[in-house]
Amino acid sequence: MSTSQHATESAVGMIAKAGPPATVSLATVAGVQVSEILLWATLIYTVLMIGHKLWAIWKDVRSE
Repeated sequence: MSTSQHATESAVGMIAKAGPPATVSLATVAGVQVSEILLWATLIYTVLMIGHKLWAIWKDVRSE
């Protein structure tokens, strides 16, 4: 693996790791409470997981 490729992967990893804290910080500065962010994130995650599970069930039913 070349040095530039390793540096690119490291930069992408650093950006991905810094994303959630930066988002929370910016939202807090904008006046949104952390508890509201967590509530909405949990709601969105739950809806996405239910949708994914329903899609998987539908796919299994159609293939049989």
